[in-house]
Amino acid sequence: MPKSSRKNRTNQLRTATIISLIAIIVAIFVAYTPPFRVLELKWLDYLFELRGPVSTDDSPIIIVKIDEQTDSELPQKYPYPRSYYAKVVENLNKAGVKTIGFDIILDKPDINNLSSDSAFARTLRRFDNIILAGRVNREQNYYSDFQALVEPAPLFREYNVNRWGFVDILIDSDGFVRRYLLEQNHLDQPYYAFGLELLREYHGWSDTVDVVRRGDKAIFGKYEIPLLDARSMMINYYGYRDSFQSYSLDQIMDDADFMTNMEDPDFQINGFDDPEYGLLYQGVLEGKIVMIGQTMVEMQDFVSTPFAPSENRPGVEMHAHALQTIIDGNYIIAVDQYLEIVITIFLGIFVCFITLFIRSILSLINMVGLMMLSIVSTYYLFIEANIHLRISSFLLVIFLGYMGSLVYDFIIEQREKRRIKSMFSSYVSPALVEQMVDSEEEPQLGGDESEISAFFSDIQSFSAFSEKLTPTQLVDLINEYLSAMTDIITEEGGTLDKYIGDAIVAFYGAPVPIQNHAYRACVTSQLMQIKQAELREKWKSEGDKWPDVVGQMQTRIGINTGIAVTGNMGSSSRFNYTMMGDNVNLAARCESGAKSYGVYTMVTEETKTEAQKFGEECVFRYLDRIVVKGRTQPVKMFEIVGLKDHLKKSYIDCVSEYEKGIELYLKKEWDEAIKQFQHSSEMEQFKPGFLPGVKTNPSLVMIDRCESMKSVELPEDWDGVYVMTSK
Repeated sequence: MPKSSRKNRTNQLRTATIISLIAIIVAIFVAYTPPFRVLELKWLDYLFELRGPVSTDDSPIIIVKIDEQTDSELPQKYPYPRSYYAKVVENLNKAGVKTIGFDIILDKPDINNLSSDSAFARTLRRFDNIILAGRVNREQNYYSDFQALVEPAPLFREYNVNRWGFVDILIDSDGFVRRYLLEQNHLDQPYYAFGLELLREYHGWSDTVDVVRRGDKAIFGKYEIPLLDARSMMINYYGYRDSFQSYSLDQIMDDADFMTNMEDPDFQINGFDDPEYGLLYQGVLEGKIVMIGQTMVEMQDFVSTPFAPSENRPGVEMHAHALQTIIDGNYIIAVDQYLEIVITIFLGIFVCFITLFIRSILSLINMVGLMMLSIVSTYYLFIEANIHLRISSFLLVIFLGYMGSLVYDFIIEQREKRRIKSMFSSYVSPALVEQMVDSEEEPQLGGDESEISAFFSDIQSFSAFSEKLTPTQLVDLINEYLSAMTDIITEEGGTLDKYIGDAIVAFYGAPVPIQNHAYRACVTSQLMQIKQAELREKWKSEGDKWPDVVGQMQTRIGINTGIAVTGNMGSSSRFNYTMMGDNVNLAARCESGAKSYGVYTMVTEETKTEAQKFGEECVFRYLDRIVVKGRTQPVKMFEIVGLKDHLKKSYIDCVSEYEKGIELYLKKEWDEAIKQFQHSSEMEQFKPGFLPGVKTNPSLVMIDRCESMKSVELPEDWDGVYVMTSK
């Protein structure tokens, strides 16, 4: 592998590592900020919705509601006399209920009838399957951490053989209840959740059965409860409100000894013990866990939960869902935070490396695909395995890794564009530079081999200018000339190679390939000749500022098309974008050889053929088939007489007559050829004696050639080749 490639690969690896590290750190940090934690919780709620309700038909849990119907049916309004609860307990036990739990904190005496408390206390002593509720209130502030128990009234605690369970709830940052608090401590004494105490009584376990922490699980009797944190588990909500079978409290109390408000004394149908319709005889309560709780809106015992986002689930239902989760072992397992961090790290590294090494639309597809895979994986794990995988950090690291790599690519791309522009803008047209940047077709260092049209121009007899101009004048003149000529080259898509004094070296077709490079080079040569004619008139109009020789300036141009090497060549510290090759040398020979024919633009047959594929604007005429000095193979040479729209008819006729002479010349009919060339010479654009610096023209050259050929014995297969002895 080349040293530069290894260096680039090392830079890419280092960059990918840095970007992935930054993306990982930011993603992990941001994912655990409050806004993203809330989003994560909302996604969990949505997963519940996608999963849909789970059947509770086989559940042992029944809810007895203190609802609006109860309040309208009972003779006394809430808060009810404790004797009502005593009757409820008696009737439920008649129906064979196994465990009864009051999700009502009875911490104060019955202010209306103290004897009512005694009646309830006696019921508590009579039945040993009742769980009461309390709270472990905790008040934390800057100065203190204070806990206080809100327990059932002393009388009830004395008569009840069972421990009470706390009904405290854990509220997430968005106000929802998703966790169930299992255990709290007060003065080194453990207190257990309402649901756990119901479960203890349901199974007949003694008070010695406590919650034991074992790793990431809480062991309670035969149940192994996965912990979400040190003291809580996640509640697997089974569905919407009223997911469990429920009855109103008045239905349980409505027996033969109790008259409800709407009941007809003469025609009673008792909801509880009617032989045909009563709950007692339907067997629906036998062996069940009954939770008694408030569902009236006025009681404000409502919580927001999955499936119930607008505070419309009674608190007693929350306990029911938590208890059902434990009974079924239908736990939601939260993936360990450290594993999530490991996955985040892997994704961050993967995304950054993929994005840096796989460019364009594939990296975007990769990002979207990974995001979709993360979401689908989370959905699948939750639906099929009750596994909750938090994805905030995953989505963040994928997005940040992609964007970080994209920003890095953009910065590198802009830097590369600036580098290319600074490298080429001094000798390539701005439009061509932009095309190079957009196409990203920069040649490799060291050179690319491609087909180009090499272009050489030189001012005729430039030494005469140096003799008659001061250095300052010479610099001003050359600067004006080179500026005008270079503008034409760049406007036509050419690349300036270098200036050699007054000479211009350029090429077409690199660094960005141009299909019609030969045509553009030929058009450029004629536009330069036209521009030079305008400059001559301008300099003449400036009076004594310039000597006469300036107004007679002429430029010769040579062009050849073929394979050459273009690229940055030179030393490692100083180089130039240039061209090399035999076809480049041939272009230089065309420029110098034009002098021998008295023309100002000479091109090879290859250039003429390629140019004519893209336009007929240039008028060519055949000059000769020659072997230039330094080469062995003959090359056909042509003059560009001019652009059709700028040529006089006489010049076009001259070309026609001249080509007739060439046909005779190739047939070795020397005398006839001489006559034809003499005729065409009268129409030549450049004639000795008429224009300063003009010493010959193609017609005169061919007349002399025919005269010399008369004394030369040529082979039968002579094909018109002439060997030049000078450059």
